[in-house]
Amino acid sequence: MDKSKSTGESPALGTSTAARSSDDWAQRKILNELSGLLTEVQQELKRVRPRTVEKEKLFSFEKQIDRLSHLLEHIEEVHRSRLEIQLITQIASKLANVLDLEVMLNLILDSLKQVVDYDAAGIFVMNQSGQLVVGEVIRGYEGFDRGQVRQKLGKGLMGWVMETMAPVVVPDVSRDPRYVMARPQTRSEVAVPLFTDGKVIGCLNLESDRPAAFTERDAEHLKTFASHAAVAVQRARMHKEILEKQRIDEELALARRMQLSLLPNRSPQLENFAIAGINVPSEEVGGDYYDYIRLTEKDLGIVVSDVAGKGIPAAFIMASLRASLRIEAGSRYAISTILSRVNDFLWEFIEPERFVTAFYGVLDGRARLLTYANAGHNPPILLRQSGRLEYLTEGGLLLGAFPSALYHEYRVAFKPGDLLVLYTDGLSEAENEAGEQFGPERIIQATKETAPKGHRAVISGLLKAVRTHTGRPTLQDDITLMVIRCL
Repeated sequence: MDKSKSTGESPALGTSTAARSSDDWAQRKILNELSGLLTEVQQELKRVRPRTVEKEKLFSFEKQIDRLSHLLEHIEEVHRSRLEIQLITQIASKLANVLDLEVMLNLILDSLKQVVDYDAAGIFVMNQSGQLVVGEVIRGYEGFDRGQVRQKLGKGLMGWVMETMAPVVVPDVSRDPRYVMARPQTRSEVAVPLFTDGKVIGCLNLESDRPAAFTERDAEHLKTFASHAAVAVQRARMHKEILEKQRIDEELALARRMQLSLLPNRSPQLENFAIAGINVPSEEVGGDYYDYIRLTEKDLGIVVSDVAGKGIPAAFIMASLRASLRIEAGSRYAISTILSRVNDFLWEFIEPERFVTAFYGVLDGRARLLTYANAGHNPPILLRQSGRLEYLTEGGLLLGAFPSALYHEYRVAFKPGDLLVLYTDGLSEAENEAGEQFGPERIIQATKETAPKGHRAVISGLLKAVRTHTGRPTLQDDITLMVIRCL
C-alpha cells in the first residue's frame, strides 16, 4: 500500500515535510556542536596563565569569543523562532480542515500546549453581537465554578484585551488590579484577543502556577497563533450557525406539518347553519387551532384557540389541547366542566410562561342555540340580521395559567341571517408600518361589507382587508378565522 495514501498526505507533501525535518535536525546538531565547542574554549581560556599569553592578545581573543557566543545565541533564537512559527503553520493547516466548533476549540488548546506551556487555559467564542458565548473550552479549572471563569470575560484581563484588541502579559497577577481570580494557584497570565476583519470574536487566555512564566515573545507567538485560529473559528462558527438555522427550519417545518395535520380538512354539515374556517400560516409557526367536534347528529362542538409562543413547543401544546378537549367533550357535555378539566391538565405540564386562550361552544342545530364559554380569548363578534352587535366575552380565565380555575357557560340564540365571527389575535393585532393594529373596528367594518355575500365571502373579505392594512404580502402571525351563519 502507498504510505502517502494511508496517512492522507500527498507524496509531495510527505516528502517535503520529511526533508524539512531532516534539515532541522542537521541544523540543530551543528548548533549544538558549536555551542559545546564554544563552552570548551571558554573554559580553556579560564585555565590559561596570564603570563604565557600576551595580555592584549588574550583580551582580544576573549572579546572575539564573547561576540561569537552572542552570535550563536542569536542564531539559536532565530532557529527556535523559525521552528515555533513552522509549528504554528502546521497547526493552522490542521485547523483549516475542522468545521465543528467544539472540536475546533479543543484542538486549539491541545495544539497551543506545543507552542506555549500553561497550567490552565480557556478559549471563548462570542456570537455576532458579542453579547453571548456560543463556544468555550477550558482546561485546568477542575473544581472551580465555570461561571467564575466566564465572568473574566466581562471584566478581568480577558475583558481588557477584547476591548482594546491587544494582548497582555502579566508576570504577577496579584499586582494587577484587572485580574479576576478563578483559581487561587495562578501566578501569571497571558491573554490575546481573537479577531477577524477588525471585529473581536473571542479571547484566548493562558495561566501559569509560576510567576513570570510568560514573556512578550510568548505573546507575539500567541498573536500569530490567534490570527490563524480566529479565521478557523470564524469559519466553524459560521458553519455552526448554518447548521443551527437548518435545524430551526426543520423544526418549524415539522411544527407546521403537525399543526396542519390537526386542523379540519373540510367544513361540517349542521342543520340551520353554514360554517367555514381557515388557518392562514405566517412565516413563523404559531399555536393557532380551530376544530369541529361532532357530538350528536344535531350538536356540534366548535373551538378556536391560540397557544402563547411559537414553534415546536406551541405545536405540542396545541396537539395536547386538541386531544384533551376532544376526550373531555366526548364524555361530558357540561362546558364548564370540560374547560375546568382541560385547564388542570394543561396547568400540570406546560411551562409557567405559557398559556392558552380558547373559545369553546356547542351548536344545537335544531334549536339554533349556542352554549359557550370564553377562556380569555378574543371575544367573537355576533352580527345580528338587524345590524346590532354582540360580543361573546363571558366564560373564565386563560387555560393552563391557574390551577382549579372555574368556568361558566352561557347561551345565545340565533335567528336566520345572524353571523358569528371567531378569530385569533393574528387578525386583530396585525400592524401596518405605522404600528397601528387592524383592530375589532376594522373586523366589524369588513364583516358588514361582505356579510350579504355569504359566510365564505366574509372570510375572503377579512383576509383581503388585513393585507391591505399591513401593506405586506406575508403575515406577522398566524390568522385563524371561523364564520358561522344562521340559515
